[in-house]
Amino acid sequence: MSLTLDLLLAVLHHLGILILVGCLAAELALLSLRADGRSAEILARIDLAYGLSAGAVLSIGLARVFWGARGSGFYLESPAFWFKLGLFLLIALISIRPTMTFLRWRRSARVEGSAPPATEIATTRRFVLLQAGLLIALPIFAALMARGIGL
Repeated sequence: MSLTLDLLLAVLHHLGILILVGCLAAELALLSLRADGRSAEILARIDLAYGLSAGAVLSIGLARVFWGARGSGFYLESPAFWFKLGLFLLIALISIRPTMTFLRWRRSARVEGSAPPATEIATTRRFVLLQAGLLIALPIFAALMARGIGL
């Protein structure tokens, strides 16, 4: 295993996480404002970047497991790794509802020029906040895993 490849994977993984967090923060900021047709379009685009960054984080993370300096045994035998992966997948499942909502809002804004109802904005914001709240736990599991601490 090349230390250069390990470093590259680590840097890309962390950059992906930063992009993911930035997208989630942008969604929360836009959902805090009164949404209109323009913000529905922007939310859909940000959410696409969020989904792509999540896919990149997962893919690069798995590449680190199998091609990283520590070897797959280090990760696959770690309960913290499995908790971290499970939590990441739970966040991904929770993100489906806001994604579908953003796409519906964008479609509606394009066809009818209508703004999303305030109740839907509030509900969607709660789902995005839930994702953000769960995302906070990921670095805890990452730190435990990096130190070889099980749960």
